[in-house]
Amino acid sequence: MNWPRIILDGLSISLLFNAVVGLGFLLVPQAYSTMFPKEIKEAAAPYVERKDVRVMHWIIYPLYLVLVLYWAVSACFAGTRGFWPLFWTGYVEMTFVSISDFLILDCWLPPKAKPFIKGAEHCRAWERKEWLLKLAIPEHFLGWPLIFCPAAGLFVAAIGLIL
Repeated sequence: MNWPRIILDGLSISLLFNAVVGLGFLLVPQAYSTMFPKEIKEAAAPYVERKDVRVMHWIIYPLYLVLVLYWAVSACFAGTRGFWPLFWTGYVEMTFVSISDFLILDCWLPPKAKPFIKGAEHCRAWERKEWLLKLAIPEHFLGWPLIFCPAAGLFVAAIGLIL
């Protein structure tokens, strides 16, 4: 495994991920409320339009595909071979994305996003403690390490073995 390459790829893709998600939020902020805590989702639901949610999905899903393809190709060009080295490369790089998502999109952004979500301006879920306990900590300390990072590792290993 090429650790300097893994770290640089993880950092660069984390930057890309947060930039794209942030720009997507600026384009269709109401649609992103569907990924927020339950109280915010319910308060914002009357203002969420299906077409905006589709736009959000057209931003997020291709982004994940680009991430995984980039990681697999980059790992192969770095000389990483074999299932387990490719798996751990994808896992570690997705962990970088998770950490940056947690710090930027879950710790720093919510107070700034509050005015953009119609109907949910006065929800208690915007408070830092509520946000962290109901969304950020379970997502980034359970969901990502147990589901998303292993899935990314598997995809990277599969693509890497094909290449």
